[in-house]
Amino acid sequence: MKEKLTRNIGLKILSVILAALLWLVITNVNDPVMYETFSDMPVTILNEDLINTSKQSYEIIEGETVDFKVAARRSIIESLRKSDFDVTADLANLSNVNAVNITITPRRYKDEIEIIDRGDVQHLKISIEELSSKEFKISVVDKGKVGEGYYLGPRSASPTIVKVDGPKSRVDKIKQVIVEANVEGATSRINRILTPFALDEDGEVIDSSRLTFSFPNIEVGIDLYKIKEIPLRITTTGQPAEGYIMTGLEFQPKTIEIAADDSKLESIDYLEVSYDITGATANIEEFLELQEWLETGVYLVGTDTTASINVIIEKLESKQISIWPNDIELRNKGGSLQEMYITKGPIIVNILGPSSEIEPVTRSTLKPYINLQGYSAGTYYLDLETDLSKNITINDDTPMILLNLISEP
Repeated sequence: MKEKLTRNIGLKILSVILAALLWLVITNVNDPVMYETFSDMPVTILNEDLINTSKQSYEIIEGETVDFKVAARRSIIESLRKSDFDVTADLANLSNVNAVNITITPRRYKDEIEIIDRGDVQHLKISIEELSSKEFKISVVDKGKVGEGYYLGPRSASPTIVKVDGPKSRVDKIKQVIVEANVEGATSRINRILTPFALDEDGEVIDSSRLTFSFPNIEVGIDLYKIKEIPLRITTTGQPAEGYIMTGLEFQPKTIEIAADDSKLESIDYLEVSYDITGATANIEEFLELQEWLETGVYLVGTDTTASINVIIEKLESKQISIWPNDIELRNKGGSLQEMYITKGPIIVNILGPSSEIEPVTRSTLKPYINLQGYSAGTYYLDLETDLSKNITINDDTPMILLNLISEP
């Protein structure tokens, strides 16, 4: 029997070796070793309470996340997820330079997975610092667009003040504490319970993992109002300086959109704004803040709440024009009356107005007239009038016209 077992022993050993090699070849062909990289894996902190006390906390300087590479057979690699690894740093092992090794442990296939590259970050480094506390006013901001034809009104938050506790370096970075309300498509009052978060001076969100808010939930209310378009009217009050006249007024926009609760909105048909030009001697270009002219609870819609106004102020100048009695039109003269001018020509008419308007006025365009409405037969001193621009007047030093009205027999 022994001879049978030892017969051709070399061939038998060779067969076993070849079989093992063949199994290895087949295994490596069908289930080869592969590699997988896991990036930005968060590091779980153990034994935080050894550092976090009533007087101090810590801030992570390096090692909040890690990258690592593993090797395993394809059948294993294809099933691996981030959740299959425990990535931890135990603060119980903190060194005197405030650093601790980051441990990466597979949760399954422990003997079949090899960590072959731990990346550049292999230690968690922290700074230990005193705790700080500050109070901030809650700001309510909106996200999204409300329904067509609606406007976001006043925002309220309860409570309005929140205290934030945490590492001093992190608390000192806080510029603002906000809650963000989603208003997309809203057409009625919004009521939400929201979680506050902190922003730095650049408007970036500050990691709140080691911050504590005295009120983790904030009650938020936002009123919604309907929008109405109304005309804008701008007028002037007062008078320019002596010797000057206002010749034009332009403004934009001509219409504005306002929002308010229904009872107020129904009663507003236009917005009238007045601007005082008392003592003006030159053109005026101004931006008027329109919200100041609206009653409490009425809001301008849009980011631009101003109107631009351009008031044209011109200096008054005088001009003399010679006319003759037959240049004068007699208006509203009774049909039974005949006129006879006692005043003879030429008559010097002094007109006063802005230079741009009086310069083109001539004897033929002056078109003076005398209004005889209510006059009967008799002799009268009468003032000349003209249909020229309202900015042009006939000076008081222009002579009155002596006219005799005679009744026809």
